[in-house]
Amino acid sequence: MGIKDILIPQETKFFDLLEDLSSQVRIASVELNGVFDNSTKLSTIEDLEHAGDRIVHDIYTMLDKSFITPIDREDISKLTILYDNVLDAIWDVTNLMHLMRPVDKLEYMNLFPNIIEKSVAEIDDGLKLIRVMDRKTIEKHVINVHTYENQADNLHDSSLSKIFQMDDVKELLKHKEILAKLEKSVDYCEDVADVLRDIVTKYS
Repeated sequence: MGIKDILIPQETKFFDLLEDLSSQVRIASVELNGVFDNSTKLSTIEDLEHAGDRIVHDIYTMLDKSFITPIDREDISKLTILYDNVLDAIWDVTNLMHLMRPVDKLEYMNLFPNIIEKSVAEIDDGLKLIRVMDRKTIEKHVINVHTYENQADNLHDSSLSKIFQMDDVKELLKHKEILAKLEKSVDYCEDVADVLRDIVTKYS
């Protein structure tokens, strides 16, 4: 066993923590569907968001204490921040729904959560592969996330067009803001996917 083997193994804890964070985001993305039919409680997403914050804190605490990291600390930091953004965005959508309580459930409220759930699933599966730097498979996940992001862009534009046809200005503004937060969630997913691609390109 060489000196590198002695120093690095314990630092694979970073991968464990990143996967824990990913798990919280994935659960939240699944629960998001229920936000729009009132089957998911506000506290459910809030608890997941708080759990994510604790994991983020643990990652940064470990970064401060670690001399050697399995990948560049800048990459760990970027991946952590951007993935936490996804979880925060899901919480923002949930909180907006709770505060604004739009009267009508529009089509985008069914379609966007599905896109977010699929995007997060791709990231979650891809992130687990950075331990072994499986570039080919990770690239497939990244491409899928980009495909979902393009779908989200089209859905956003078509939905916004319909929203602007609403007569009730208050309802229009509610839907416009909720729609924007949903789109931002998918944008953040794309950001995470791009970082995964950069990392695996650097190390494979």
